[in-house]
Amino acid sequence: MKYLKPYFTLFALTLLCQAYAQPKESLTYEPQRPLPGQTLAISYSPAGTPLQGKKDIRGVVYLYNNYQWQTIDLALKPTGKEQFNAALPLAKDCGAAVFKFMAGDSTDNNHDKSYVIMLGDPAGGMYNAPGAYAAWGLLRAKRFGYGIPGYFKNPQITDTAFYYWMNNEITRHPKESSEELAVPFAKGIYAYQGQAGIKRINNAITFLSQRGGEKNLMRVREIYSTVLRQKAPADSLDNLMATEFPHGSIAALRAYQKLNGERDFAKKISLSEQFLVDFPQSAADPAFDEENRISYAAVYQNIIILNAMNKNFDVLNRYIGQMPYYAVIVVYYKIIQIAHNRKDESDEKLFPYAKMLVDKMETFRNQQPSEYWYLAPSEWKKQFENDMANSFLITHVNLLKNIGKYDEALQYALQAQQTLGYKKAALNNDEVFLLNHQGRKAETDEVLIKSMYENQSSPEMIALIKDNYIHQYKSADGFDNYLQSLKNAAEAKASTAKLEMLNKEMPDWNMYDASGKLIRFKDLRGKTLVMDFWASWCVPCKASFPGMQLAVEKYRNDPDVEFYFVDTEERAPDYKAQINQFIKDNHYPFHVLFDNKLKGGSMTEEVYNSICKAFSISGIPQKLIIDKNGRLRFLAVGYKGSPSALADEIAAMVEATKKVN
Repeated sequence: MKYLKPYFTLFALTLLCQAYAQPKESLTYEPQRPLPGQTLAISYSPAGTPLQGKKDIRGVVYLYNNYQWQTIDLALKPTGKEQFNAALPLAKDCGAAVFKFMAGDSTDNNHDKSYVIMLGDPAGGMYNAPGAYAAWGLLRAKRFGYGIPGYFKNPQITDTAFYYWMNNEITRHPKESSEELAVPFAKGIYAYQGQAGIKRINNAITFLSQRGGEKNLMRVREIYSTVLRQKAPADSLDNLMATEFPHGSIAALRAYQKLNGERDFAKKISLSEQFLVDFPQSAADPAFDEENRISYAAVYQNIIILNAMNKNFDVLNRYIGQMPYYAVIVVYYKIIQIAHNRKDESDEKLFPYAKMLVDKMETFRNQQPSEYWYLAPSEWKKQFENDMANSFLITHVNLLKNIGKYDEALQYALQAQQTLGYKKAALNNDEVFLLNHQGRKAETDEVLIKSMYENQSSPEMIALIKDNYIHQYKSADGFDNYLQSLKNAAEAKASTAKLEMLNKEMPDWNMYDASGKLIRFKDLRGKTLVMDFWASWCVPCKASFPGMQLAVEKYRNDPDVEFYFVDTEERAPDYKAQINQFIKDNHYPFHVLFDNKLKGGSMTEEVYNSICKAFSISGIPQKLIIDKNGRLRFLAVGYKGSPSALADEIAAMVEATKKVN
């Protein structure tokens, strides 16, 4: 009787999993026991699901073909109210099909139980097709390193269930699955049986070793490393494979670890270049690389970015054709966006390399990278457009505008807005300039209104809105109320509702301003203070200044509110002259204070350090709102990118602070 309980458990598990595997009435299909190679007639009804009453419903299918997942779109056709049909051809090596349905941001995956169709065995009988059992088990096995990213909110499978499905697959279809599923099978055995399963795991190791080849030896290595946790045999295999397969995965891992640990830039570049020669990405094992953190993107970055630091941008010509998706994104950020924002290089010099990277990025539109296998083509398109707009086009439009390529800049701006929807102030500002330059006033005014609705506007844009208002009403009276009416009231209210009021004692401080006058904190009682900590080298600090300028101008006639812009963390001997020139060149109406050097230190950070220690924070830009009694009421770090939204946030904090006094 002692063996009865485990077998009864597995029998019950079979019934339970079969029940879960059967889609509910929302998803029906014919034939009811489909076979590989057939075409499924799918019918879907969103009634009673999260998609009920939604428009633009679409479907995605994950097909488990030959023990690999493939993701495709499901072409749904509406056939009546709350009813959709689709035809799904099944490959001859398909074992299972997994479905999800979406509308907007809502998803129906059968209330996180999944919609799964397990195909029947084409050889006949009661068994399922090769891959069906494995698909059902692997789908939920996130903790074992498997599954479909993002399909489940909370994937759950017991050790018993995972073992059961892997064992069923190996038992029913040993010819097809024994090598492919050896590692998950070993994981399932050990999770379910522990030490009692060692004999079967060793049998799997023997089987793989006898079959031979690098892939099977790598599977043995993974079993030793991740299942049995036996370092000695795993290391022995590493040495064997490094010798037997000098261009294989273990040799690649050792070469990558060597170049990754190299600190000399010239040697690092040389090792990275040789790595790409010896271990081309086309021959790599993506799963092994991911598990062992081998990043080809990082290798390309080593070569290109380190060369760019020495002003050698031309190396990009040599490698641009081979660069993987993520490397293109990072390289554009590192050598184009940062240099553009900091003005380290002229935009004229950056342009040819920026164009090269943008053109390369464009090739991925119809060449989905393998690492995004879990996205259907429609989902990939959305992912690509989002990455293109956020990682490239905001900067690229500004760069093109700066070098006078207005027509090209406008085309990219219009493309980016399809994704960003006027939610990026910098892009909105450039689009307004470009439309204005072409004399397209109606379109300019439309962008001004849409941008203001999203509260993503610059001082220049607000000035244009004001000009339009005065032209229409012959006066500026009522403009502030009009401007406020253009904003999304619900979004503005939600944004300010997140602000958390504090009541903390401020450290005392004394600092000199740009004119040499000593400003003492204790002398400022009775006023609401806004302190903005920034530095000449801080790009986001400077980017926030147009928004801070709007805030300063809002309170320019209020004698009870004062703004101080505290320059901190400077080392250059002439930093004060640089700061004063920067403020003058940009016509900022700012009262600048200079932080003090720490005793014995080389950097101006005394007051900034005292603030960070007092409130356990760090980072600039850092904005403090202080009440009339000298107590800290609000603290904000960073800049989100919108001048108008920043001005509103500062105003909301100032007004709330004034009320507590």
